[in-house]
Amino acid sequence: MLKGDADANDVAQEVFVRLWKHRELVQDQQALVAWLYRTSTRLVIDRARQRALSHENLAHLHAVLQVGASRDSEARFVSREQLRGVLSSCSEAELEATLLNRVDRMTQPEIAELMGIAERTVRRLLTRFDERTGSLKETA
Repeated sequence: MLKGDADANDVAQEVFVRLWKHRELVQDQQALVAWLYRTSTRLVIDRARQRALSHENLAHLHAVLQVGASRDSEARFVSREQLRGVLSSCSEAELEATLLNRVDRMTQPEIAELMGIAERTVRRLLTRFDERTGSLKETA
């Protein structure tokens, strides 16, 4: 998700530092896996937002989210700018649910369990993201 070993290593280290600090909160193996997954996903999202999503990272996210890209450089620039707008307007939960679904190929029930929300809420988050990106798909 980060497109770089150094960034991935930094996030992994931060996840395990947080785990060590909050180890009393995780009681069983299933809770541990969910906690690790949720924490790492949120840290990745935070890191992407902190970097203001450079054009290279936007291109990678653009491909990951399966938003078609035109070969025309002007159209690609417009798509990237639109994607920047969509990502900046997404809530953390909306972006997390979309990444879990589209990148990690998790089902809606799995996402609901991991995020601790109802399946209906997951559907709403994914639908809202799709509505935001509908114009991107049309112009790509």
